[in-house]
Amino acid sequence: MRPNQLTVLLTFAAAVFLALIAGFAVATANYALLEFAAAMVILTTLIVMPGYMPLLVFGLLMPFSLPVPFIWVLPFLFIALGICAVKYWLQRGLQHNPQSMRFKAMNFSIGLFFAWVFLRYCMKPSLPNMMGFGTNVTGFRAWLNYALSFGVIILLGRLVANRAGLLSLMRWLAYGSIFFVLLFEAATLSRSLAVASIFVRLGMFVDFFDNGLLRFVVLPKFGIILFSLAMLPRLLNLKSFGRWTLVLLGFSAILFGGNRSTFGAALVVVIAIPLLQRKFRRAAATAGTVLAVALGGFYAGAMLSRLPQTGILRPLALVSPALARVTNAEANLEWREVRWQRAMDEIREHPVMGIGYGGLENVFELGYVSEEESQDMSLVTGNIHNGYLACALALGIPAALLLIYILSSQIIANARRGWSLQKADPEAAEAHIFVCALLLSYVPSILIGADVNDPVLWFLLALGIFIRQLRRQEARKAAAAPAFAEPALARQLA
Repeated sequence: MRPNQLTVLLTFAAAVFLALIAGFAVATANYALLEFAAAMVILTTLIVMPGYMPLLVFGLLMPFSLPVPFIWVLPFLFIALGICAVKYWLQRGLQHNPQSMRFKAMNFSIGLFFAWVFLRYCMKPSLPNMMGFGTNVTGFRAWLNYALSFGVIILLGRLVANRAGLLSLMRWLAYGSIFFVLLFEAATLSRSLAVASIFVRLGMFVDFFDNGLLRFVVLPKFGIILFSLAMLPRLLNLKSFGRWTLVLLGFSAILFGGNRSTFGAALVVVIAIPLLQRKFRRAAATAGTVLAVALGGFYAGAMLSRLPQTGILRPLALVSPALARVTNAEANLEWREVRWQRAMDEIREHPVMGIGYGGLENVFELGYVSEEESQDMSLVTGNIHNGYLACALALGIPAALLLIYILSSQIIANARRGWSLQKADPEAAEAHIFVCALLLSYVPSILIGADVNDPVLWFLLALGIFIRQLRRQEARKAAAAPAFAEPALARQLA
């Protein structure tokens, strides 16, 4: 049976199944059964729907968590990767002679790092609390994030099988980022407690500015993606209007997010990309603008801090001590420094293998968490807002050094390829520059925010390796093709 015929058959069977279940559920008032049937139909539709990019991208970008039993705030990426894996193996099973190429998106150092993670987990294994919540802090979510990151690396080279898939991936990264920017900015402007409670139930952290606007910590990362794609027009084939639209959406996302780390990361991106494109005048102009804004924020900070509402100016706390005090950024830094010091004390006692994750018992028995217990929870979950220290604390100093090597080596490798391929292969050059710029943006983000078990970080590391493998495979196909087939093959590869 051909795949198209199977898709039609499954779609028809799903429609009949849903109609029968809907009739039975309405007749018996058993609406839980109807919800289950609808979920099964959606799952079947996702499996038979052609393509992997929407699922993969929304799995990576989705900030919501699924309210399911046994695992608190289960990442949507868990479901997305599962569906992609099922689709991949089903499609290969239905094809008698599958021709799709498979690429390795992992090198030896990345494999060694995850082998170390697996060894450390075996030394101190943890399982989730029953029903997803309990008095113990197990640390299972941190280990699960590493497992999901490894799953992304393994599947990336199979799901994105050619250059068309790579460009589709970039388009869906733009679509997903635009969707979430518009969604969260609409929620930000609503100033509604009801809206905030909905997002909190979906596992998100929601804060408020002093003017009542909602603040979503996850919002700026979508802005950074849009900024990067706007500066690399070949990846999306954008005209001037589309590029400026992405720039405005990206700027508003970073402003409404109010994060100092991602504000600094965005500055890194807007300077690094012109440099890698050899547009030195634009890079100098951007750096000059950034310096002017920083100096203006430093000298005007004292005056701006006297305004009745200063929350939206929180990113300028990077350069203004006065704004840092009134926007609570100074107190937030003190909160982090306490945890960093506790983490360094633990690292000195466990320098080689770290302490792992979890192992904290009887935390919620009194119905509240003391400051000391809060610090302990931050240590055993890796939530100390410094990914390098968190890695050394959980996995040991050797793992942290290996991670720094992986990150720095991939930044250098992607920068070199982006620099050297601009005439030979501008599309691949921009893809490498995109990866390099976002990896550079992670350097400050990890320093004062993100943990290193973020699947998006490992996706970017794997993506750079995949692009290199893709070009090598294209070169082999071009070299093996007969002379009369070279023009047609060149058009196909382009």
